[in-house]
Amino acid sequence: MNMKNKIQYLLFSLLFIAIAGCSDDDGLDTVTSSEPTNISVDFNIEQDNSGEVTLYPSAENANSFVINYGDGSEISEEIATGDNVMHTYEEGTYQVEVTAMNLAGETASITQTLEVSFRAPENLDVTITKDASNPFIVNVTASADYAAAFEVYFGDVTDEDPTMMMIGETLTHEYANIGSYTITVIALSGGEETTTYTEVVEIVDPLLLPVTFESQTVAYTFYNFGGGEGAGVPTVANPASDAVNDSQNVGAYTKVAGAETWAGTVTTLNEPIDFTSTTTMAIDVYSPAAGVPVLFKIEDTDDAENNFVEVQATTTVANQWETLVFDFSVIDASLTYENLVLFFNYEIAGTGETYYFDNIRMYNPVFLELPITFDDPAVNYTFTTFNGASYNVIQNPDLSGSNTDQNLVGEIVNAGVNWEGGSFNLGVPVDFSSSDKTITMDFWANIPVSILLKFEGGVNGERENEVTVNHTGSGWEEISFDFANDAVKSYINGNQGVGDPFVPTGQYSTMTIFVDGAGTTAGSFYVDNISKEGAGASNQPTSGAPDPQLPASDVISMFSDVYNDVPVATWAASWSDATYAEVSIAGNPTKKYSALDYVGIETPSPYLDASSMTHFHTDVWTADATQIRIKLVDFGADGAYGGGDDVEHEVAIDNFNQGEWIQLDIPLSDFTNLTTTGHIGQLIYSGNPTGAHTIYVDNIYFHN
Repeated sequence: MNMKNKIQYLLFSLLFIAIAGCSDDDGLDTVTSSEPTNISVDFNIEQDNSGEVTLYPSAENANSFVINYGDGSEISEEIATGDNVMHTYEEGTYQVEVTAMNLAGETASITQTLEVSFRAPENLDVTITKDASNPFIVNVTASADYAAAFEVYFGDVTDEDPTMMMIGETLTHEYANIGSYTITVIALSGGEETTTYTEVVEIVDPLLLPVTFESQTVAYTFYNFGGGEGAGVPTVANPASDAVNDSQNVGAYTKVAGAETWAGTVTTLNEPIDFTSTTTMAIDVYSPAAGVPVLFKIEDTDDAENNFVEVQATTTVANQWETLVFDFSVIDASLTYENLVLFFNYEIAGTGETYYFDNIRMYNPVFLELPITFDDPAVNYTFTTFNGASYNVIQNPDLSGSNTDQNLVGEIVNAGVNWEGGSFNLGVPVDFSSSDKTITMDFWANIPVSILLKFEGGVNGERENEVTVNHTGSGWEEISFDFANDAVKSYINGNQGVGDPFVPTGQYSTMTIFVDGAGTTAGSFYVDNISKEGAGASNQPTSGAPDPQLPASDVISMFSDVYNDVPVATWAASWSDATYAEVSIAGNPTKKYSALDYVGIETPSPYLDASSMTHFHTDVWTADATQIRIKLVDFGADGAYGGGDDVEHEVAIDNFNQGEWIQLDIPLSDFTNLTTTGHIGQLIYSGNPTGAHTIYVDNIYFHN
């Protein structure tokens, strides 16, 4: 900067100091105390070989600017915020310095490169990328020899005005709708000639799991095959909203008359299925008949003919929603699977029947275990019938006797054949090692009838134990099966009365019910609330966690029915040592962690900013934990795990009541070593006894 320029700059500085000293009574704006930030300058070069450039300076917390044009000429006069200045350049490359000033006399400067050339820009290189987290956002950058600036057209507006982009700048644009758009980038120099680049971008809302049919921007495109081409899978209104599926929209597949036995429909996801947290998938299905085989096949798009896994399930009800579960545990983890293929009424020719399906999703199975209440929509209450019996889950038809609740019950229909019945396959076997070996259930019958209850399993699955009790036929009665008395019939490898019928650990995973066993009584019978005395409902909560009452403005929620939740990357990281399930407690979504040693819950980058919050809250229910530990991990200013700036602290909770919801409201100050909370990346639950307790958690949030 030459002496004249220095003197001029000094005069401007003195002027601002003098202005800053004036009182408010002089009518001047209040003096800002913030130094100017985000300083930039846009260039508009006349394309007529004149070298005339209009400079538009801008900044935050600035009231005026001066510009050193970088060509040895005098510094500009003061430029007010919102104004511009014109300057004439010779061809060349210049470092333009912009100094922003506020009323307090504070200044800050930036330098930006300006290239003035009368040649047409050459070697134009444009990069257009889609945002990783939002499929509607694109980022545009460009470079070119002899270019001073760029005009960008995004192609989604009629008579669009171009957006100016400076050298080294990145433009971000968000489209409102899916579609094909032509992005045009025009490189400008000081000459009349320009250089243009165009590229067509496809804006799509990717088809990912879960497939819900609810988005207005996702293309739910299915292709039918096997003679059932038809209209693919149209999105239609839910034919019968209920507790299993209350979605507004669903997919409809019609197996047209004459379609092949192997006819079906297929769609391709835009990303591979993520099997890291579970290998089980689920689909809500509404079938016109019970007993319909549904084959679900997943394929590797690179070699669908050879790389696939298929699993079959069977509908159990007609004209109502049910959740079919498919276990893909035999997948090849080295492959990716993108194709979803569905075969309804597999191996049976089409008759024109329509199947509705919805919510294709990853599924953390809720294991069927005692007590069996038929009321949890997350549990699959499959009852495998034989010898003519059939089964449904229905509303309690008779609110009387031992069961007056308006809830769901199991209906067993006898056809009048001897030894007909059905079996529950329990995900958590019954443990008969305790002193209490009594099973109770509510059972409805309108005629006197005997009920035989059998458990199968034991060591190597060779043991069977059964008890028969009589029902009076007077409606709902609570009946008990005592597996410790002399009435027990025990078998080992089919031989009755050999050895001890009970094993030291709970290995009885098949529970079979015969109504009128050897008899031929026909009719409908109902069962509910099957439990083991000494355990029963105390093994799990019977009511959801209390709803939080804090205003939403004071809360950052990770999981709650009351607030809008921030994104969570995983509820059970791959390094966790626990069994994770999503369950419903009295209709309230809840997280369940069993066989818990520790479980890691992770938030996605840039992680959760709790720096404005004062407390961490979580509701926990447990029947067997003696200690609950909660750890918070902050990834530090670098926003990444590791790097030396991570901090963490664990709080241990003792002396709580088991069998009820524990509302933990922990001041963040109790997490002593958690010195920063702006990048919370991990929440870890653990406790005692290590690896041998279960917790249910809900209402996880930070608050003031």
